[in-house]
Amino acid sequence: MAELAVSTQGRSRLALSLPLLFGLLVYAVTLVRAKHILGDPDTYWHIVLGNWIIAHRAVPHEDLWSYTKADAPFVPMEWLAEVIIAGFYNLLGWGGLAGMAALAAAAALALQLRLLLRHLLPVHALMVGALSWMMIVGHILARPHIFSLPIMVAWSAALLAARDGERPPSPWLLPLMALWANLHASYLLGLGLSGLFALEAVLAAPDWPGRVRAARGWGLFCVLAFLAALLTPYGVWSLLQPLKLLRMHFALAILSEWQSPNFENYQPLELWILLFAAVAFTLSWRLPAMRLLMVLFLLHMALAHRRNVEVLGLVGPFLLAPALFPKLENRPGEGRLLSFLDRSMAELGKPASAFGTLLASVLFILVTLAGLPPRRLRHGEGDITPAAALAVAAVHGVKGRVLNDYSFGGYLIFRGIKTFIDGRADFYGDPFIRRYYDAVNLVDDSLPKLLEKYHITWILLQPREPAVRLIPLLPGWRQIYADKIAVLDVRENARKR
Repeated sequence: MAELAVSTQGRSRLALSLPLLFGLLVYAVTLVRAKHILGDPDTYWHIVLGNWIIAHRAVPHEDLWSYTKADAPFVPMEWLAEVIIAGFYNLLGWGGLAGMAALAAAAALALQLRLLLRHLLPVHALMVGALSWMMIVGHILARPHIFSLPIMVAWSAALLAARDGERPPSPWLLPLMALWANLHASYLLGLGLSGLFALEAVLAAPDWPGRVRAARGWGLFCVLAFLAALLTPYGVWSLLQPLKLLRMHFALAILSEWQSPNFENYQPLELWILLFAAVAFTLSWRLPAMRLLMVLFLLHMALAHRRNVEVLGLVGPFLLAPALFPKLENRPGEGRLLSFLDRSMAELGKPASAFGTLLASVLFILVTLAGLPPRRLRHGEGDITPAAALAVAAVHGVKGRVLNDYSFGGYLIFRGIKTFIDGRADFYGDPFIRRYYDAVNLVDDSLPKLLEKYHITWILLQPREPAVRLIPLLPGWRQIYADKIAVLDVRENARKR
């Protein structure tokens, strides 16, 4: 075991490295699922918002895309990611967006594997990397969070390296936090991990002077990281906005990505928990108290909201690997006879040579060309894109305000139609989302009042919504189109005569 660990130093005689090969595999397989990557309605309004920022060379401070919240204060924390998304779309179309998301995910997993090789043998590190891939695959989407994944990995590993070296983190990490804060609200996790590692450093110090030094060094870093996170166009408001979302208990309960994982179906999180328990019992695994607290905190996040499963998958291994390696290293009998596979994997665990990096770049280009041929990837069809219904509305000359399905909001913004509601849940707030939900699900009798209050002239909902059955029975309303994606109802005086 020790022999293999040492042999992973230097450059690989095989030119390529395990992280590069793994990253290429993740990239290629993800491209095959390009339609899933583009299957989120928020991608549409992120493109529109990014293009607005590019055109105006400024960030918006009030809403321009809905009529229900027109001119209300608006804080798009992810403005930089939206500019990048719009840029990829403008240059390369939908295929470019798919490739962008696949590349970010592959970079995060390849970087994680490279950093895990500091603590684990290649075979074990690869197994962890494969499990991490399983845990993020469902959330590889063309949305701002995708850019935060490599940063999350780099930040977590850097904090761990600082703790292992019994020193404060490098100030060179601070620009990374500033970048993260302008890309996605998950930077709050980075700040939280910094505080937890700081607390661990203070508690683990052997004496009072050591605690003072740890508190001074880590405390200064945490303060500077917090200040770096405020280096956004919105300052402190970019910090308050995600906290507002965490207080929206109703919205978090009904929005699918914020719901708890459903263990009636297979979940990669279940496999992670079972493996964690099996390793802990088999190897008599003992984690330092603070590391265990961090792992349990990430596990709680994943159990509370399914979108946090990826955080556990990417960050959890860094908390567990240093404690796991000694247990694997001391297992009796392992390492006496090494198979050819073990030796090959150890060689691949070394960093790639210059030629290997060039070869990987060529393979990346070939995979991209094969996975996204020009004009092959199309978008605009699916349960979030009511294109046919909008075409019918145009033929009938439907005008005025629309009551739209939540999942249609992004596409309507993309088509230049102001929405009743869209995917910006933190912007609309809990009370508004509750009123909308109660109306379209016929929880109460508020739907007719809602239609009158906002002077709505047409309605575009998914067929499964309960309100679809009631609307044609309301005076002055008529259904003029329906398919498996959308149902279109209009007021009689809203149609062209």
